[in-house]
Amino acid sequence: MQNSEIIAKTIITKSKLPEVDFCFNPYVGCTHACAYCYARFMGRFTGHANEKWGTYLDWKINAPKLLHKELPRVKEKGGTVIMGSVTDCYQPSEKNLGITRQSLKEFLKHQIPISILTKNKLAERDFDLLKQFNDCELGVSISILDEDIQRILEPGASAPSERIELLKKAKEVGIKTYAFIGPIHPFLSDVELILKKVVPYVNFIMAETPNLRCGNWKSLTEALKKVDTAINCDVYKQIATSKEFYVSNKKTIEGICRENEVEFRGIFEH
Repeated sequence: MQNSEIIAKTIITKSKLPEVDFCFNPYVGCTHACAYCYARFMGRFTGHANEKWGTYLDWKINAPKLLHKELPRVKEKGGTVIMGSVTDCYQPSEKNLGITRQSLKEFLKHQIPISILTKNKLAERDFDLLKQFNDCELGVSISILDEDIQRILEPGASAPSERIELLKKAKEVGIKTYAFIGPIHPFLSDVELILKKVVPYVNFIMAETPNLRCGNWKSLTEALKKVDTAINCDVYKQIATSKEFYVSNKKTIEGICRENEVEFRGIFEH
């Protein structure tokens, strides 16, 4: 594992993602090491082009200080900041480093609207801060419920059951919550069952089909073969990138959300 402390020049960037206006990434890399992660493409811009995704982590030690300088301008412009667009703010090292927690205190001083998406139960640690925001949403991404399969595809992340429990606890203390169902894997993702487990604890749902255009196909096929050697990866790819797969899942999610009176904000297609 390659770990380094770095000094960043800036910390808030404009977002190209829907629903949010700015991005905040206190880490470079992510030790959740998800086989399908789109963020691995960042390696060629951060000095990690020759390192395997999930094996390195840099932390921006001066992130809270930069926020102190940059957030007044964000406040003036208005908009929502997503915490972790190409990393997870609550990956394992955050437990000791505490950069996300320190940064939350800066966001809170200015009551900047924030959106968090994580795969780690560690987010519960910061409920005391999240409850104080006027506009804050906490989401978890889930694509697999089977924990044996999940450990192959997402080896460093919290178990799916722990993520669902995180949503439940957040909802109980009054934090706005959402679930990101994705990526939806052909053969492996039971979308209906995932929704059944999360809809009692969320305000809205988002979803995504697999993003296979960012250099992750090799690692994903290796992981799929570990899950089940009988999986035909070419068929997986054909299904995952088909319009039919997108439309079918969209229809399923829309229907279940409607039945449960939960807002559905769409499914991203790649």
